[in-house]
Amino acid sequence: MKKIVWILIIMSLFFSSKILSNVLIEGERSLLDYLVEGKALNMAVDISLIQSVQEKVPGEIQAVFLLPEGSVRVITDSHFVTLSETGEIYEIYEITGSGTTLKVGIIDALSLVSVQTRENVFGIFLVQEENSYFWHVVTGTRTFRLASSFASTLSIKSNEEALEEINKGLQRSEEVRENQHPSEKQGKPEDPGKPEDPGKPDDPGPPNTPPGKENGKK
Repeated sequence: MKKIVWILIIMSLFFSSKILSNVLIEGERSLLDYLVEGKALNMAVDISLIQSVQEKVPGEIQAVFLLPEGSVRVITDSHFVTLSETGEIYEIYEITGSGTTLKVGIIDALSLVSVQTRENVFGIFLVQEENSYFWHVVTGTRTFRLASSFASTLSIKSNEEALEEINKGLQRSEEVRENQHPSEKQGKPEDPGKPEDPGKPDDPGPPNTPPGKENGKK
């Protein structure tokens, strides 16, 4: 029997809760963008996959989603992990995120969507909206938004609509960030040696010009 080789790349990444939230949103946007383009994934997120991850990865799972190359990305409140199709961990980073207490866990969210559709699930993301958390469950064509404090589906959108909403939200966040941190770039000072430019001093003439010799005077 062949031994499974685990290659663990342990690094410390210090994420604030805001940065971790952005990582989750960017992961959802990448998945939606891939699906909206009509590309297919060769596996799906199911309960057995999540349970397998829970046994291997410490922390509360905040996202499980598929990557185009066939691997699985998992983000918990303490680790950022990538697994192969066979479940082998080949990349793991320790992170510092914010712990969250949820009444509706990731398996509950998956189960709730599974009774509403026969579509495969390709990603589940815990998204922070202001002071609350919501599960976004992405299937091949639709995105389900669920509460994390009680078992209920709040909205269902097409993946195109969900992607557009995320892009608008990220654009608004970028505009707020730019307003809070205006660019420090300033124009270069103009060359003062050109008398034809407005506001520039006239050419004083050659150095050491004797008095009375300016402009051809004798």
